[in-house]
Amino acid sequence: MNEKQIISGCNKKDRKAQKMFFEAYYKDTFRLARRYLSNYHDTEDLVIVVFNKALNNIGNFTYRGEGSLKKWLNTITINESIKALRKIRPIYFKEEPIEEEAIEFNTVSLDLELIYKILEKMPEGYRTVFNLYAIDGYTHTEIAESLNISRNTSKSQLLKARKFIIRMLKKKQAYGT
Repeated sequence: MNEKQIISGCNKKDRKAQKMFFEAYYKDTFRLARRYLSNYHDTEDLVIVVFNKALNNIGNFTYRGEGSLKKWLNTITINESIKALRKIRPIYFKEEPIEEEAIEFNTVSLDLELIYKILEKMPEGYRTVFNLYAIDGYTHTEIAESLNISRNTSKSQLLKARKFIIRMLKKKQAYGT
């Protein structure tokens, strides 16, 4: 089944199409949600919420070409992740002085698992803004509106997230941990 057939089947409440939809997008949806939520079990719960919401609202989805279904599902996942973060506990945005430092790194040797581990250790405010801006392509204005913070807070959280990543990478490089 292609995307159009999956969408059509899901609109008709066809279990086979729903299963194919879930199987086709589960891993990517889980990875995306996991970037926002540091707890594996919270992520599993959220993925189920995302798919339920998507299947219940698939009639409102407008097909805009190959990949548009995934983009729509990613938008739902990001929005539900932010809602879940707010429910679990408030997102704290640290306000502390920012120090500029030179960055020299060989990013060729970075592995994805290390990045995920660093993201899991990152404070939620840093992680949320970093994910939205650096990975998902939101602007600072969009982030500010979505998280109910100022544009400057979004910018400072991104800078602090980058510094956190650099600090963790330097620690890894220095100590091999």
